[in-house]
Amino acid sequence: MDNYSRVTTDGYGPYFKLGPHIGNTACLVHVRRKFAEAVKAAGGDGKAAGAASAALEARRMIDAMFSIDGQFGRMAPEERKAARLESLKPRMEAFEAWACAQAALAVPRMALHNALSYALKYWPYVMNVLKDGRPGLSNNIAERAIRPFAIGRKNYLFSDTPDGARASAAVYSIVTTAKMNGLNPRLYLEWLLETMPSTENLGDSGVLDRLMPWSEHVPDACRLSPKAAAKAAEMADEPIVDIDLDSWDSENYKNPGLFQPGSRGLQEFSTPFF
Repeated sequence: MDNYSRVTTDGYGPYFKLGPHIGNTACLVHVRRKFAEAVKAAGGDGKAAGAASAALEARRMIDAMFSIDGQFGRMAPEERKAARLESLKPRMEAFEAWACAQAALAVPRMALHNALSYALKYWPYVMNVLKDGRPGLSNNIAERAIRPFAIGRKNYLFSDTPDGARASAAVYSIVTTAKMNGLNPRLYLEWLLETMPSTENLGDSGVLDRLMPWSEHVPDACRLSPKAAAKAAEMADEPIVDIDLDSWDSENYKNPGLFQPGSRGLQEFSTPFF
């Protein structure tokens, strides 16, 4: 593993300019979605013809990648990296070659062409998942986590100042990360507010590490029971970006490693929140 910090994101431009030590992995669900939308617009799997049949083939090729990667969810990062290089890399390379050939034949500005263009633009970043066993193929778990924030914006309309927006985002991030680490968010925040004013050298990374939600130094009083922690980590809110179950191959969806909020692969290796 190199010294990069790695994140899995959608195609929002600034995510790809985070600095020389941030490795970006593009979300494969976002690539898949454009092909799935083209198939759905054509009437679904049974009616896909012409350009839509190519979109259907692309969707199925991507589904197979998720199915393969879902088998590696319980592996350690280095073991997962080796397994991906052996089993996933050939399919990813084959998809890129296929997409290049299809792009040359697709009608410009139509749904298939747009889907292929998006896929090819971000495919080098999708391939970054082969460099490290930690990131996931999708950022679904992160998008689930920010849904309360997106809903909240509709209720309070906007943040009045940039500082307010940053403060709001920070609090949401802390609360979500606390939940994912089995903590009671309110008690954890209270502990932080009580502890930090009397803590020296807060700029020291070692000091901050002791305050993180995953730190063993967090008091037991802040911790949820195992049953409550599991429920809090489920992220029950309907995801903003998720698989279209109408077009998701049933044999792939049944794979227990795919997109399940409780799976280790998603919880531990997707975009960090804190």
